[in-house]
Amino acid sequence: MACPFYYRPRGSNMYPPFRRCRGYSLIELLVVLAIVGILAAVGVIWIGNRQSGSVRSIMDELEGTLAGAQKMAVATSRDVLIVTQGEWIPTGAIPRLELAYGDATTLNSATILTNGQTAPESFKVAIDTATGALQRDHMQASVVTNTNAAWWGTAATGSADINSVAPFNSASSGFSGILALNDENLFQGGNGANSVRISGSSKRYATTFWIEVVGIQDGQPVVGGPLGLLVVQANGASIYKFYNPGIRNGGDGQWRRI
Repeated sequence: MACPFYYRPRGSNMYPPFRRCRGYSLIELLVVLAIVGILAAVGVIWIGNRQSGSVRSIMDELEGTLAGAQKMAVATSRDVLIVTQGEWIPTGAIPRLELAYGDATTLNSATILTNGQTAPESFKVAIDTATGALQRDHMQASVVTNTNAAWWGTAATGSADINSVAPFNSASSGFSGILALNDENLFQGGNGANSVRISGSSKRYATTFWIEVVGIQDGQPVVGGPLGLLVVQANGASIYKFYNPGIRNGGDGQWRRI
């Protein structure tokens, strides 16, 4: 509140200067409201950016695990098995979502996930062991499994269809219509483990598969939110990564390869 000084007349030295207080001016109120509006807008954008950053961070984790499996096949010249299990559970029990790999000549999918012989960079939902809380990236984004496949459509609302974007729109690429085949999502969900093999002789993935990642809020997919896609072709050795910022926070809803 503005309180300008008002001085007593000359000769009245026995009293100090005093203030007479008044209310805020209209201009001051408008300035405050403008600042509050700017901060609110920045907050919304920042939250959206957290989801986008989390999608890309989880994609990087998954890519690192897949690449580690291939390096193991190259180094050992043995078949390597990549396995997944678990489901995202937004309430109740702590989510259990895991992608791991091991020597397919001596281990099966169950033992790779349970006997501790997986590589240290295996992907798991990150839990703060001190509090039991999810770490930040996994609070803002999650992997889509077959049992929550509807998440992809929810998050993709308003965005371009991945099947209309190169190379997925080209039959010669081998990707045409790829996301119509739900059984090729590497994360099947549930308690059973899904697996894919990397040949020890050719050092290539045996089957085509993909992994979908979406932005989430309060354990549910964000409508028009960010999307990520990792794709591997059968008899290929490359991991393709695609990202879409969505339309929720001013994104263009267009896919780009990263």
